[in-house]
Amino acid sequence: MEEKLYFAYGSNINLDQMAHRCPDATPVGPVMLENYELLFRGMTNHGGVATIRPKHGSYVYGLMWKLTPECEKSLDHYEGYPHLYRKEQVNVFDAKGQEVPVMVYIMNDRYRSPSIPSDAYYLGIREGYRQNRLPVKHLEKALDYVHAEIFGRAKTQRTDKPKNRGKEAR
Repeated sequence: MEEKLYFAYGSNINLDQMAHRCPDATPVGPVMLENYELLFRGMTNHGGVATIRPKHGSYVYGLMWKLTPECEKSLDHYEGYPHLYRKEQVNVFDAKGQEVPVMVYIMNDRYRSPSIPSDAYYLGIREGYRQNRLPVKHLEKALDYVHAEIFGRAKTQRTDKPKNRGKEAR
């Protein structure tokens, strides 16, 4: 059985959600993708979902998974591949600073209108950040950015911000 390494940066960093979607997937560990930014995009009448795009000097935190072929088929369905998302290969950096080639889903351009995520979707990703000890401030920055794009300003007060900003907000 040939396994594939996969970079998750949205709802698939949530360990509970991935256990449901891909019970045979194995988390490898937190990683970082350089020269990309995290965004929320989607179609106008639907809640935004996470995607990434190249941006020099930026980076996206996420979780590297080992997928079985069955897991990849399940994720293809969940991600709306090949219509909503396409697959690309990128190189991420692990905790030891080693570069690792991985597969990633990136939203196709025709669906990339700024779109605010639902509370449930956003909180699911935030829980994944907490579970994997990723810096929540980068997720919050993506939410602020989509609010600024849509409303011309960042949303300054949110009920979805963590109340305890200790380790979770590194």
